[in-house]
Amino acid sequence: MIRETIRIILGTLFRWLPLSVEPGLRVIGNPDEKSPVFVTANFDLTLRRVLKHIKNLDCYLLVAPTRGINVWCAAVGGDFTAHSVISVIKTSGISEIVTHSQVILPQLSAPGIDAGLVKTETGWNCKFGPVYARDIPRYIAGGCEKTSDMHHVSWSLIDRLDVGYAIFIPVFLVILVILAIFLRAWLLEFAVLSLGTLALTYGLYPLIPGKTGWCKLFFLEGLLSVALIAVVLSGIEARDYIRNLLIMEIGLVLIIGLDFTGTTPYQKSELEPWLVRLGIRRLGFMNIGNTVKMPGSIIAIDRTRCTDCGVCIDVCPVGVYRMENNEHRKVAVQYPKACEDCQACILQCPTGAISFTVK
Repeated sequence: MIRETIRIILGTLFRWLPLSVEPGLRVIGNPDEKSPVFVTANFDLTLRRVLKHIKNLDCYLLVAPTRGINVWCAAVGGDFTAHSVISVIKTSGISEIVTHSQVILPQLSAPGIDAGLVKTETGWNCKFGPVYARDIPRYIAGGCEKTSDMHHVSWSLIDRLDVGYAIFIPVFLVILVILAIFLRAWLLEFAVLSLGTLALTYGLYPLIPGKTGWCKLFFLEGLLSVALIAVVLSGIEARDYIRNLLIMEIGLVLIIGLDFTGTTPYQKSELEPWLVRLGIRRLGFMNIGNTVKMPGSIIAIDRTRCTDCGVCIDVCPVGVYRMENNEHRKVAVQYPKACEDCQACILQCPTGAISFTVK
């Protein structure tokens, strides 16, 4: 029990670090040869959350090898690929258990998995299920068909705090250790400010002025700088103490806000293109820059190739596309600026009709 609790804490607060479970087949409930087969990543926390939502269903779950990395990061980083799916299909023996040949993948794995290659190598068809595991019961009840709300990612308060603390707690723990060695007197202040700043910046993220993450960062730093100047020029008794707190806060906000958008599920990273220009394509276990497109380019559809199959609508997590409800039912790019460059639509388009085009 203690070991399980430790793994949950590590998986929740140290998501930068891989925490793997054994790949392979999990049997949920009392499935038969016609029951659905789902696939997920072998990141410990991901598996726990998926199992929580499907524990009362009758289905099979294939845990694919992704180096212990969660679905989204593994897919865009090149660790959740067609070969991951091919491997678990071939080694799990699932083909001898069910009479169908369809696996249901997490929608957010679409940027990394070549469904055509899976079909060629295994004979199995790939279908992309809901974005969130919590919708799987409703998805099954609906005949394994997604409703419109199952396509898109959200950025709720719980999601924001979950991501914020998971990304930055390890960073702040490192700083705490350094302070404990060299500047012990400020340990308590730093700990309180860190936790509070994370809660405020991510909790109030949608309300902070600015369309981009860096605009939000500049706004917050501007407010803090004004406050710092006011304190320095004041004659209050605790001026030096408050000044030092504000300087610490400015540093914390800079660390947190340096890649605000890169931590959201629906905006492009503003930091990754700069890292790629500097030749940095990997941070720790994570690959970066795989989806950085050319500056000034937008998503476009080649109408001579498009068959209006709707796969792009199915895999897009931010609703860039729509199906025009006219007599021809044409797929159209509705919100090109919302594109976060995940390239799921490009990879999954069966006719190669989608690409980035320079304006």
